[in-house]
Formats: sequence, C-alpha cells, structure tokens
Amino acid sequence: MAVKNKMFQPGKILHEVIVGAFRAQGTSFAEWCRKEGVKVNTASLATYGQAGGDRGRQMLERMINDANPDVVEAAYRRRMIEEAAQLQEVAG
Repeated sequence: MAVKNKMFQPGKILHEVIVGAFRAQGTSFAEWCRKEGVKVNTASLATYGQAGGDRGRQMLERMINDANPDVVEAAYRRRMIEEAAQLQEVAG
C-alpha cells in the first residue's frame, strides 16, 4: 500500500505515532529497526524529517506501511487535532 507521504509532516508527533502503532501490534520501533537492519537513530532521523533524501523517505514509507498505515493515519489525525485545539486555547 503506497502511503500518502504529503499527509504526514515529519516530526515529534509522527515519530510518536509510529512508535505507538508498533507497540499496538505487540512489537516495537527498535524491533522493526533490527529486522530491517537499520540503526534506531537512523530510523528516528527519518521520522523527524532529518533524513529527507530518497532513502529516508523510502524508509519512512516502509515504517508507516509496516506499522499499519490506517492506524498511523488515524492516530496522526487525532494528534494533530489535539495540537490545534491546544494552540487555539493558547491564542484564545
């Protein structure tokens, strides 16, 4: 399943959502990295958008697909709505 990469803004929220999606499957971000032969730090850089080249984007897409893109999308949307609400409170 191809991920709509434009939907997700790399950063702390996306990283936490991906980590949580792996946990929900009974595994972990670190376990995914081990299976893929990727250092945890390298994978984290991809989720935070600091490895934005082709390899970083491909890794991020694989992570999202393996973490379950429907779960990642739902959790990401919820978190973004929560963040927007908090910003409204501060501005309000």
